[in-house]
Amino acid sequence: MEGWTRRFSQSLEWVGLIGLLLMFLVNLIDVIGAKLFLWPVPGATELIGFSQIMAIASTIAMALLMGRHIRVEFILDRFPRRIRAGISGFSSFLSLILFVFLLWQSLLYGRSLQEAGEIGSTSHLPYYPFAYFIAFCCLPVCLVFFIETIESLFEVFGDGSR
Repeated sequence: MEGWTRRFSQSLEWVGLIGLLLMFLVNLIDVIGAKLFLWPVPGATELIGFSQIMAIASTIAMALLMGRHIRVEFILDRFPRRIRAGISGFSSFLSLILFVFLLWQSLLYGRSLQEAGEIGSTSHLPYYPFAYFIAFCCLPVCLVFFIETIESLFEVFGDGSR
């Protein structure tokens, strides 16, 4: 399950790279168009915002797997291994609950945007696919936190050989 989660997260990371490149290209074309040709890209701000959603939401799981997220461990390092594992497991469990809630709320928000027919005022792109995309990107994050919680439980209650 851990290998599948890593491959899934790496695939989403490529989507994040595409979002980052889109942000760069839209901004570049908008600035050049506005300054040189007096013709800015219509809806550039919205397109950059949608690209940011792609860039940020799709890379959260990979950042977790690579250990690039913020964790304050200087106090935990002073505790015995099993207590550290218990606290880390509890923290991972709370994070899992948070991201399950974010997934659920993103799905509800996407459905409400879809039913209302919300679109960007200048780009005329619908909003709901991006809310659904955020929910989809929460899946590997939930898997990462689930795996961390299970591994911590094995370390606390098992023999610690895993």
